[in-house]
Amino acid sequence: MKKSKQDEYYLKTEGNRYFQRNFENKKMPELRLNKQIIYDEIKQSKIKFNNVLEYGGNYADLLYYLKKNENIDEAICIDASNDALEFGRQNFDKSVKFIHGTISDNKINDDPKFQNFFDLVIIDDVFGWVSRETLFQSISNIDNILADNGFLFIRDFFPDKRIKNQNHHVKEGFIYNYKVPNSHASIFLNSGIYEVEWQKTFFDDIGMSTGYKSDNPFIYRWTDIILKKSYSNYFNELKQTKV
Repeated sequence: MKKSKQDEYYLKTEGNRYFQRNFENKKMPELRLNKQIIYDEIKQSKIKFNNVLEYGGNYADLLYYLKKNENIDEAICIDASNDALEFGRQNFDKSVKFIHGTISDNKINDDPKFQNFFDLVIIDDVFGWVSRETLFQSISNIDNILADNGFLFIRDFFPDKRIKNQNHHVKEGFIYNYKVPNSHASIFLNSGIYEVEWQKTFFDDIGMSTGYKSDNPFIYRWTDIILKKSYSNYFNELKQTKV
C-alpha cells in the first residue's frame, strides 16, 4: 500500500489540530449547518440507502442524524482525527462505528465484509486534501466498498483549472489542497461506471472556504453531486455485423 507524507501528517497531527481548532470545548448543534444542507439534499434526491459510510465525517453528526431519522442499518465514520472520533463515541454511543484512517489507509479496505457493501458513501470536502500520491488508491478503495447501483455523494470545489494551495494552518508548508476542473467527481464519471443522479452548483461569494482572494470567480465555485454506480448500465452495446 502506497504511503504519503501528507496523508500521514493528517493521521498523526493535522486531523486532531483541525478538530481542536473548530470543535473542542464548544457546544455543538444537533447537526452542523453544512451537514444539514447535505442531509436535505440527500432527501431531495430521493435516493434509497441502508448502509452508509462517510469519509472525513469528523465526529459523525450527519451519520447519527441519518441513523436516527432514516432508520439505516449501518453507519460508519472514517476520520483522520482520533480526538474527533472519541468525541463522537462519547456523544453517539454505539449508533455509529468509528474508524481511524484516511480513504487510502483504513482497516475496512481489505475486509471482505465491506466489499460492494455500502449503498451510500459521503465525501464532504475531503478529496482536495487527499495526497496526489494516493489519489487513485483512494478512488479504487471507494469503488471497492460501494455496491453496484449504490450512490456516491461528493462535495468538492468545481473550478475551471487545476489549482493547489497550501494549508495555512500547517507551518511546515507541505500540505496542499488540490482543485481539479469539474471536481473530483469527473474522475468517476470518466470511468463510464458512474452517472450523475443529482447535482447542485454554487459559489462561495465571500471566499471563506479558500482563505485567500482571487480575481477568478471559478476558484470559489463548488458542486454537491450524487453519482450512481453501475457496472453494466451506462454503455451502449455496439452490434457487430458481418462485412
